[in-house]
Amino acid sequence: MTQVLVVDDDAAVLQTIVDALESEGYAVVTARNGALALERLRARRPDVVVLDLMMPVMDGWAFLPLCRVEPAGADVPVVVLSALERTPSSIAQADAFIAKPFELGDLLATVERLAARGNGLFDGER
Repeated sequence: MTQVLVVDDDAAVLQTIVDALESEGYAVVTARNGALALERLRARRPDVVVLDLMMPVMDGWAFLPLCRVEPAGADVPVVVLSALERTPSSIAQADAFIAKPFELGDLLATVERLAARGNGLFDGER
């Protein structure tokens, strides 16, 4: 089963994403900040990370470079969710960017595409 790590400090957004992903058959692990997300990542490599940028304790900007140097996170596809209007160059290590507010269908399609790529279903990518 494909596992998705969802990192967001907004309880309502987090629950909405979890419900949508679980209804599509994904196993979901959550974290309310980047520090907890690193713990979850080290415990079990997810297939995809859905990452908010603005959070307390450790935000997405701090998490992403740390994720990329972790053996379990170096090649994990990351979808960044943010209220920012453009993708900041500082998150170039992300595989996809979705602006908030977002459509659940867009998020689900992106997670599906990245999970398939991460599982080697699309040869020649990444």
